[in-house]
Amino acid sequence: MLTFPEKLTFILFALSSLSLSVVTFSRMFKIIDLGTKKIEWKTVLLNWPKGFSSFFGQNTLFKTRRIVGFIHALVAWGFTLYLLVNIMDILYGFIPGFKFFPNSIIGKIYKIFVDIFTILVLTGVSYFLLRRFLTNDSKLEINPPVMLSDSAKVGMKKDSLLVGSFILLHVGARLFSASFEIAQHGSDWYQPAATTLSLFWSSLDMETLIFMEHLNWWIALGLILAFLPYFPYSKHAHLFMGPLNIMAKENRKSMTAIETIDFEDETIEQFGAKVLQDLPQTQILDAFSCIQCSRCQDACPAYETGKELSPSALEINKRYFINENSKILANGNAINKALTDWMLTEEAAWSCTTCGYCVEVCPVGNEPMLDILRSRQNLVMMDSKFPEDAMKTFDKMENYGNPWGLSPQDREVWMEGKDVPLMRDKKQTDVLYWAGCSGAYDQRGKEISQSVVDVLKKAGVNFASLGNEETCTGDSARRIGNEYLFQMMANKNLKTFDKYKFKKIVTQCPHCLTTLKNDYSELGADFDVVHHSQYIAELIKEDKIKPEPWMDEDVTYHDPCYLGRHSNEYDAPRDVIQSIMRDGKLVEMEQSKKESFCCGAGGGNMWYEIKTGERINKHRFNQAVETKAKTVAAACNFCNIMLEDGMKVTGNDKDMQVLDIAEMVSKGLSK
Repeated sequence: MLTFPEKLTFILFALSSLSLSVVTFSRMFKIIDLGTKKIEWKTVLLNWPKGFSSFFGQNTLFKTRRIVGFIHALVAWGFTLYLLVNIMDILYGFIPGFKFFPNSIIGKIYKIFVDIFTILVLTGVSYFLLRRFLTNDSKLEINPPVMLSDSAKVGMKKDSLLVGSFILLHVGARLFSASFEIAQHGSDWYQPAATTLSLFWSSLDMETLIFMEHLNWWIALGLILAFLPYFPYSKHAHLFMGPLNIMAKENRKSMTAIETIDFEDETIEQFGAKVLQDLPQTQILDAFSCIQCSRCQDACPAYETGKELSPSALEINKRYFINENSKILANGNAINKALTDWMLTEEAAWSCTTCGYCVEVCPVGNEPMLDILRSRQNLVMMDSKFPEDAMKTFDKMENYGNPWGLSPQDREVWMEGKDVPLMRDKKQTDVLYWAGCSGAYDQRGKEISQSVVDVLKKAGVNFASLGNEETCTGDSARRIGNEYLFQMMANKNLKTFDKYKFKKIVTQCPHCLTTLKNDYSELGADFDVVHHSQYIAELIKEDKIKPEPWMDEDVTYHDPCYLGRHSNEYDAPRDVIQSIMRDGKLVEMEQSKKESFCCGAGGGNMWYEIKTGERINKHRFNQAVETKAKTVAAACNFCNIMLEDGMKVTGNDKDMQVLDIAEMVSKGLSK
């Protein structure tokens, strides 16, 4: 099709584009390489099925916004197909008479698919452009008081317009080129869209048809070559960087798992992340993978309640900071500008409840929560910047072994009248019952602890408690950023565990579950740890207890973040609740299971208050009210405290109640 001068021109254009692309792509990977904790390419190879599935299946898009996700998937599939189409079109231009399997079923299927997906891509991209620029979809906006860089405010819309226009023009020109080619040789109903369009050219002479085919071929392929060097700077990079990001993520035991700091290593000069280069390579890769879809923002309880945190803004700010400083960074020069000056505000960092919902919904595997946790480590251990109440909590944990600041000798007060066996007496047992700080000191927590003991005794379980030997797991210290205090408390507990023999730990608190099971494993521990909801469900299943159904009113269950998303347990608590239902039924809130909305206590937020915006627990309890259930079931002491407070501030404390599932079962066993 192409003349010799055209072929020569195309080759020179292609070489120039590829040369520039090598520069921009290498710059992108040099910036990623600046990060600490290098990407394990062995992990990438092991995780290739996940990346393959996300690239070709687009399955990660359907976690939320399923209709929009499907439209995006159609565009992605079409654009992926166009990788082959562009190669075939180049061969068509350079090789006279070239066709892709012209007389076979493969060629016919190819033409049908290209034609169909051409229309789907054009329709889908048009929809997304209209959604961003004309309908002003609130889901795409990032509202104050969230910090969003000036370059991002301008660049996001500019980039969307540029990428969208590029796709429309590229795919549209290719469709026009095919239609002009069909007009020369007659209808081809294996290309119905192109053939229909060709009918408009019936009055044109052959010379014009050939010229227009050439012109649109050049527009379609020329745009690819022109766009390619810009690719790493655009959000379109997510097409390939997203699957790579998914493959690069190591399989951690916990969503919140970050590197355990070796405080004995005197060569370590930086704790946590202060500047971009302090982030691991995978977290820098996140910036290039981000779709800028704001699904994480939709999920964030802090953003939903009007606080300064948006995980979407965090990743977008990161990306535009990199774009602004790409040449400097790629040359290996450090930019010592604190993350809290451009990525997120300090208040935003403290607003995170570590609920993990942002990580759960991200279609490309981004983990903004880990950026926040590392930033917190720097703020606490390097800059000594943290909420005043957090400082008080640290002091209480260090001096008293609990964040309430109450005497360690009072840990056994909740046991009064219950004849709870103690490990210092038994030395060995099947089950070590871990009441936790809230179960020992909070008034409602004490009542729940007593209910758990009642259930264990009724089932004939051989169990014991550490009593006064128990101390805080250090969960809140680690989530707030005080890694040193966490390890101090963890090592104290590990020394206590070494004194005794037990087969299983049953925790009352999901935070204790996560810490003992996952965080302690980083320190060499290997315990069989289960939550009390899991253990009680097992006792019921094995007929070791048979609670009498007594609940005649509807019940709604609040999924604790650290039991649900962090530990992937959704069924056991519901099974337990169903065991005591009589005439009432279990009704789900608007957001439940993997989509559950946080109570607001996680990530250390139990111990300090972010005054910006609405209280998270109030927002969550309003969702419980909407179910018209009279009882809100919980399976976490922190959640119990926050939900009861939410019940009071919403004025529902006279006709609603909050009960732990252990209390509900215990009542059924007493009948």
